[in-house]
Order: sequence, then C-alpha cells, then structure tokens
Amino acid sequence: MKTIFLGAGGFWTLEAIYKKMKGVEEVVPGYMGGTIPHPSHEAVATGTTGHIEVVKLTYDDSVVSDTDVLHVFYAMHDTATQQYPPIGIGSQYRSVIFYTEDMQAEALDPTNGEGVGVIQRVIEEIQSTLPEGIPVSTQIMSAGEFYPAEEYHYRFYENNPDAAYSTEVIAPQLDKVTRQFPSLF
Repeated sequence: MKTIFLGAGGFWTLEAIYKKMKGVEEVVPGYMGGTIPHPSHEAVATGTTGHIEVVKLTYDDSVVSDTDVLHVFYAMHDTATQQYPPIGIGSQYRSVIFYTEDMQAEALDPTNGEGVGVIQRVIEEIQSTLPEGIPVSTQIMSAGEFYPAEEYHYRFYENNPDAAYSTEVIAPQLDKVTRQFPSLF
C-alpha cells in the first residue's frame, strides 16, 4: 500500500473520482501545508492559513500504478493554472502533490528506475502537451501534517448527487476521466 496527498481544487471532485478507481483503498478529504494546527474549513476557506484542500489517497500499487494515479490527477484539472476556477481563486485550491516517505524514492530520486522519479516523469509528459512557455503549475512537496476535513465533507458526491456542484463540476470530470481511462475504473 502507498499513500499520497493530492490537491487540485476542492477535495470533493478528487474524492468522488478516486473512490471509483480500481486499487484505491481509502480517500479522505482534508487539509495540508498550513501554519495552524487542526484548521477548520472556515479558516482554510479564507486562504490565509496556508492550507490546501487535499485528499489522502491510499492505494494498492499492485493493482494501480503510481503513474496511473498521477495521470488521473492531471486529467481532472488544468495543469497550467495554480487555482481551479470552478471553485474559486485561492491558495487553498492550488495544484499540489505531497509525497510520503514510501513514495520518496519514486518521487524525486533521479537514480531511480528510468533515471527520473515517477512524479517528475509524469510532469514531463504533461509538460510536453502544453503550449511552449506554459509550465505545469503543480507544486511537489514532502507531506507534512494531514488534518482530516469535517465529517460533512465526506462522500459529498454520493450524498448530494443533485447539488449544483455535483452536476456541474464533479459529474463532467468523472465522466471525462472514466472515458479517458476505462481500464482503471
């Protein structure tokens, strides 16, 4: 089992998509990267705490590869934008990958495998699809303290399938990703 923390806009879309992915054992919405312990959603939403809305993703890497997890991550958001506009502008919605100790060698070590860690390898693939001069904006950092979100954020899509956010943001992204990677869902 491996764990990685991913942020790409709010955690509701990430949670909905990864919960349907083969090999994913657990998806927990929460906050990481900020300056205060145990932040509330209200505090994080101000954009002043430094936290980012992320999901803690635990997956069986014998079923789904690190590369597949990252390809799905990049397919569901604009990789050249720091924030995710359908949610709103703010540092709490930026694109970020927090890698854990069990992924550290795969994350950054240039002597690993094909000479580049999996995160950097996938970023280079994504970068090659963008127009010249437009970089992939995802920040790559070692994971710090993770704070699970309040319970009412869990299973948002399942519990609110008719909500505007579910129908206008999550459902189209889920459809796009499952069509793009049918063998992973």
